[in-house]
Order: sequence, then structure tokens, then C-alpha cells
Amino acid sequence: MGRSVSYPSGAHVAFAQWDAGWIEDDDDPDTRHFDELAAQDDWDFIVADFREQVLALYPSAWSHDGWIDREDRIVAMNGYARFGISEYCGCIAYWVVLRNDIDAGREGLAEQWFDRIGPKFEQRFATLVRLGSFSNGESVYRRIAA
Repeated sequence: MGRSVSYPSGAHVAFAQWDAGWIEDDDDPDTRHFDELAAQDDWDFIVADFREQVLALYPSAWSHDGWIDREDRIVAMNGYARFGISEYCGCIAYWVVLRNDIDAGREGLAEQWFDRIGPKFEQRFATLVRLGSFSNGESVYRRIAA
């Protein structure tokens, strides 16, 4: 069964592609090799860059390291939401999801803030649009025109 990049349920998600780690062979331009060390450095940069952008865009956010389940990495949070990143086979999901520990009296305010920032969050980070998913779980994407 196929699958796609993970992200938390109910999140606003921006999809992007990551081609890092693939190096062309100098002797044969049609051949590429995967360099795991270069890929890890690139991934660390992507995570750090996303965290910096979130902290700059949302002054109420602070840096945070954590996980939702096993695949969704939290990089920052504020009183209402968690911001994070997930990756699968070169497809990146930048996401923001409401926290599940918000005080009952602040839930409405949190939902209103979350709904307000969602479209701009997606527009800021997305380079792909998910068109849909097949019954086996694999998704189809289209590049956003620059």
C-alpha cells in the first residue's frame, strides 16, 4: 500500500518538494547518487529555516522541539498552536495545528486565530498543491506557478 507525507489531523498544511541529497555523476550526467550526509545537512537547514521564519512571522511563538506521533516534528509553538514539519520521500509538509491543551475559555479565540492565519501560512510555505489521493494512499501534486 502506498502512502504520503504525514501531518496532524486538522492542520493547515503547505506542501513543498525537497530534492536534496541527490548528486549527479560527473562521468554520466544521467546518473545520480544519494549522499546521506549532504541530505542530513540540507534537512537540518530546512528545519532551522522553517523555525526561524515561523518565529519571525508569529511573534507570540517560541522555539520548541517535540513530536506528534512518530513522524510530525514540532519546531515552534505559541499559546494556540503547534508549528511543525514532516517529510516523506522528498515531499515536505509544513503545518500548523491547534494545540489540544487550550483552556476551555480560550478555545473560540484560538480557533478564530487559527482560521485567520491558515490561508496566509499555506500561501507562504507552499510550492505544491495537493490535487488528491488515490485509494492506496498515494497523493498527486501540482507545482504552484512562480
